[in-house]
Amino acid sequence: MLFAYSLLEFADSGAVLTFGWGLYGQCGNGSTDDELSPKCVSSLLGVSLLGVAAGLWHTLCISVDGGVYAFGGNQFGQLGTGLDQAETLPKLLDAPSLESMNAKIVSCGARHSAIVTEDSRVFCWGWNKYGQLGLGDSIDRNIPSEVPIENLRIMNVSCGWWHTLALAKSPI
Repeated sequence: MLFAYSLLEFADSGAVLTFGWGLYGQCGNGSTDDELSPKCVSSLLGVSLLGVAAGLWHTLCISVDGGVYAFGGNQFGQLGTGLDQAETLPKLLDAPSLESMNAKIVSCGARHSAIVTEDSRVFCWGWNKYGQLGLGDSIDRNIPSEVPIENLRIMNVSCGWWHTLALAKSPI
């Protein structure tokens, strides 16, 4: 991939392996060093993961129980922590907007993030210069914000560098 600086994949044991550019902590191993070969994100061992996504400066993982873990650069709120500081270790999001929500699909753009919940709701956060968060404005968000999509079942979401796509099925 041309723009993938940290490639993540699952090992048979369910571990997340990271490798590549680590300047903002997006490799998740507690440092900003580059990972020249696959290295296990040890702080996620024991967490059963469902999905991973790599952005330009950040990484998101979702657990089978719907939790969202974020690490890396956070200049535009793309981690969703409510702060603007980078995280070099995975941090479980504790956003009120995600309370009792279970993430099932995750995607990262260059500087924004998106999830789909098990009940087909879409949440986006981060950089929003071009309206890629789908919230009707161009204001950045540092916490997950629900995208107003009515009467459609969202099946998937995919973030491009500066835009977002949602795959929808017939009305609910």
